[in-house]
Amino acid sequence: MIKKYKIVEKKNFWFSMSLLFILVGLTLMSYRALTQKPILNFGIDFTGGTSISLKIEALNKNLLQYKDKGQTEDEVKIAFIEDVRNVLGEVGLEKSYIQITKDKEVLIKTTELTDDKRVEILDLLENKFGGLELLEADVVGPIIGAELKTTSLWIIFVVMVMLLLYITWRFEFVFGISALMALLHDALVIVCFAAIFNVEINVPFVAALLTVLGYSINDTIVVFDRIRENLFSAKMKSDIKNIINESLSQTMRRTIHTSVTTLLVVGCLFLFGGATIKSFTLVLLVGILSGTYSSLCIASPILAMVSDKK
Repeated sequence: MIKKYKIVEKKNFWFSMSLLFILVGLTLMSYRALTQKPILNFGIDFTGGTSISLKIEALNKNLLQYKDKGQTEDEVKIAFIEDVRNVLGEVGLEKSYIQITKDKEVLIKTTELTDDKRVEILDLLENKFGGLELLEADVVGPIIGAELKTTSLWIIFVVMVMLLLYITWRFEFVFGISALMALLHDALVIVCFAAIFNVEINVPFVAALLTVLGYSINDTIVVFDRIRENLFSAKMKSDIKNIINESLSQTMRRTIHTSVTTLLVVGCLFLFGGATIKSFTLVLLVGILSGTYSSLCIASPILAMVSDKK
């Protein structure tokens, strides 16, 4: 027998929990704005900086010999990135973004560097790894960063509108509004989390945010689909709260099990995936938790509220 949960009746509690966390984040951002500090920790993708592309012989050598050492290619790349990060840490740049491209080139994105600082970094890398070749060194200006901010916001806006239209077409408009409010909740939770814990906002962060929105809407659709089925078969159409509670009770176990298994995989990536993808996986972890919470405790109660007013 399925245990019945009264999720809708406790909507004030769920809303208060979310509102409290979001208010903490918004208050912190407001304080930073008033004290003329950066509201969020934007990375060089948005603020501008220096991008350096290198060809390092030691990397190619390690990639050719990884099977002899009993390692995978990805393990070699992660270890090499950490070695590069340690070298950059000698000049206070350990938070730089480091990536190995498909052409086996090392890409470093960091704060804007003077010519002397760049030469110092190249000397340190050469002393550590031996032969290297500077392929490209570019300065990413703040104008480009501002354009990227605008583009990212537009992408998020378009995604939300498209999801609203899809849910409206798939179900009804009230379902679409409820799903959109849940997505806005998830986006605000992630942004406020980044503000509170000073998480760097970069392109991987935006990619993780969009991934979370897709994950969250998937959970919400599963719940909404069951609600619609139960509405069709219900004898008393007006008892929307009981129908939603019953639907949530029926889908609760499936939703939680899916989220737990996903969290286990993403958690392993966070713990063992290296510093390069840490911010990406951290946002996924927070977003999956928030998405699961919103699909059960935010979207459905909002649907009940909107339906009562029809």
